[in-house]
Amino acid sequence: MTFADAPVPHQRSRLRAACRSPWMLLVLLIFAAAGGFFLLTRPRLRFANRLAAPVRLVFGDDASRTLAPGETITLSNARGRTVVAEWQMIRPLSADSQPMGEVIRGAVVLRGTRGIVVETADSRAGGTDYFAPLITNASSQPLRVMVNAGLEGAVDCGCAVRSGATRVFIGYYRLFRNSTVLARDSAGGRATFQDLGPQVLRADGTLGLRFEDKDLRNRRTAPVATAPGAALPPARRPG
Repeated sequence: MTFADAPVPHQRSRLRAACRSPWMLLVLLIFAAAGGFFLLTRPRLRFANRLAAPVRLVFGDDASRTLAPGETITLSNARGRTVVAEWQMIRPLSADSQPMGEVIRGAVVLRGTRGIVVETADSRAGGTDYFAPLITNASSQPLRVMVNAGLEGAVDCGCAVRSGATRVFIGYYRLFRNSTVLARDSAGGRATFQDLGPQVLRADGTLGLRFEDKDLRNRRTAPVATAPGAALPPARRPG
């Protein structure tokens, strides 16, 4: 005989399981918290492309990846491992497949400590400022463009911007307080934007410039920029 209120064997097993459940739940929560802490504190690189052109990023031994303008990516690193992340802007190509503008690149070392390292590809790299002229050709002829004409470090884009083209990206170039952009046509007409440093205000360093027939025909100099901006060193003139 048994007492009516005595637990039968299968009831006792359920009671033991119920007693163990809170402890098992606590253990699971501890493991979950430890795993979350490990993932959140794992060394990571947060890389953002703030340029107006794509950027090629190489992270350690990983295959290179391409980031579009405005794109951000987060990459994880193993604890105790030192990784070098290198990036370089992909320069636009001229009609004869030659890269236009100057090379912009950078690198950052990610050490195996916890936390996030932030790196940005922008118009200031290696302590040098750059800008990207966006050429609108409102004239009736193709235009050849030279950046920083008359200054040390003048660079011909090696391109011809066709008539009617709007905001053509011809690459990045060094930016000085007295930077210039010269456009000339096949008839000998030319027009120059001067002292562009204070006018470059966008974070990506782009600056729209418009050339018309009246500027080239009269060989006039385009208006000098007067907008306030960051102080930049002037470039020396050759000679």
